[in-house]
Amino acid sequence: MFLAYQINALVELYDVSIITNLNGNRSILDNISNKVNIINLPIERNVYLFSDLRALFLLISIFHKNRFALIHSVSPKAGFLTSIAAWVTRAPNRFHTFTGQVWTTKKGISRWFLKLLDKIIVMLNTYILVDSFSQQEFLIKEGVLSKGISNVLGRGSISGVDINRFKPSKIHRNFIRKQLNIKDDSLVFLFVGRLKKEKGIFELVEAFKSVSEQHENVTLLIVGPDEEDLKWELISNLEPCNELVRFLNFTKTPEKYMAASDIFILPSYREGFGSVIIEAASCGLPSIGSNIYGLNDAIKAGKTGLLVPVRSSKFLKRAMLKLVNNNELLNEMGLNARKRAINYFSQDNITLKILKLYKRMIKE
Repeated sequence: MFLAYQINALVELYDVSIITNLNGNRSILDNISNKVNIINLPIERNVYLFSDLRALFLLISIFHKNRFALIHSVSPKAGFLTSIAAWVTRAPNRFHTFTGQVWTTKKGISRWFLKLLDKIIVMLNTYILVDSFSQQEFLIKEGVLSKGISNVLGRGSISGVDINRFKPSKIHRNFIRKQLNIKDDSLVFLFVGRLKKEKGIFELVEAFKSVSEQHENVTLLIVGPDEEDLKWELISNLEPCNELVRFLNFTKTPEKYMAASDIFILPSYREGFGSVIIEAASCGLPSIGSNIYGLNDAIKAGKTGLLVPVRSSKFLKRAMLKLVNNNELLNEMGLNARKRAINYFSQDNITLKILKLYKRMIKE
């Protein structure tokens, strides 16, 4: 769980409860202090009317019974239900963090409806956090937020990065490359995330295919769960350079694959911030990402990586080739990325800021 560090710091000061859908997978709580009260709630990621109504009434019951001093929600649908339940039970401090908008890539009635839900979240909460400045500006421009009622912690990110875990490692680099049969001198592009069309995965394989035609000594490493059954279509699109691509499922240790790689790529259509970008940066990797809100906070264009137009395999290819053909620039951006991650995005820094905010709000 990416909030584990913050939660473990909070539990030293407050009584803390986590409400989540364990879905038979308690391993997500492996790094959580045993002082935390865990409440399993059957809330689903997708919309199911009766299931969602049941979850809402359960939340109201839980909040009424416990009388929490502060309630903080994160994900979109859970945030909507939590906001209603917290407002109904008159919780004194109702927080929500926006980590990206599902409706950004939608059109018509679905965009209007999902945007309305975010407006309701803002209306029902007493404090709003946004995990990037560019996302905050987007929400203000779209009329979801008004100036002065939201905040961004530090330079952005919801939880920061563990710079002692995500760091360059020759041991991991050698082990992973040997395990995956990748040559020591091969330049490795890395994608870590869910295999979804909106992550720009098809633009990535198209661009890599073109790059591999000019440079044989390159490898593409794709790490993440195949949520939309895209793998075989992607493999088909990669012909005839399949032998240069490695697919791996979900991993609890992405830092090992980052240490084994040279360039991180995230050509996503939408992101709230792109925490995986700063994790890769902490490992000393420059990144190539879409020029969208969130990612243009995580990547310092021209310094720690490159930004390209969204949905463009042509410009993605150009950026990939620019780094492949300029080893000096590649190394310089990698060093800059590591320094920036340490200076601005360490989890210690973000956790300290959230603790100060909680303390101030509870006291008031």
